[in-house]
Amino acid sequence: MLESNEVYQSEIRAETVVGRDDNRKIYNTIYNQSIIYREDQTLKKLLNEHELEKQKNPKYQEFSDELNNFFKQKTENKLRDLTQKLVDGDRENFVSVALEAKERVTKKIYKFSLYTSAQEVYTHLLTNIRTTFKHSIESKIKSGKFDIFEIDDLVKNIIIEPFYQTVQGSSLYIDLDELYGLLYLLTGNCHIEWD
Repeated sequence: MLESNEVYQSEIRAETVVGRDDNRKIYNTIYNQSIIYREDQTLKKLLNEHELEKQKNPKYQEFSDELNNFFKQKTENKLRDLTQKLVDGDRENFVSVALEAKERVTKKIYKFSLYTSAQEVYTHLLTNIRTTFKHSIESKIKSGKFDIFEIDDLVKNIIIEPFYQTVQGSSLYIDLDELYGLLYLLTGNCHIEWD
């Protein structure tokens, strides 16, 4: 039989000792783990259509209104350029890379604008990057509960890498820098925000 039900915790040498409920939130970021991405079948189909059109029809096609909308700056209460938006979102270290990537991808989109299929590929990418960012990233940024490196990892793992896996091997030669360029194009034209 016990003489007393008293408990002494003064000799415990653990990091965190909890006597009852532990309401802390713990975020685990796993590095160097391969991620299996679901292939975007729509994007793959559009890329295949581009390959066929490139072989069959090298003639001029009209620039699509839907794609052109991504190049127009949305009306916003306070107009800010890409540089200011990145600075406001504590991403000043990305400014020069972002400006260069945005310019590079913009020139490439205009270069391939003669192909309807290429316009559809870029429209698909821009639409899905914007939607994924809005639904999976923006709320985490606005919550203020995530560090910048965690947001960067989310952008890479949820947006950039899945699209990169699908576009590899296309004659459009879309690389990681261009996918980030599309993200910065959307930022510069007020479709997404980093603050």
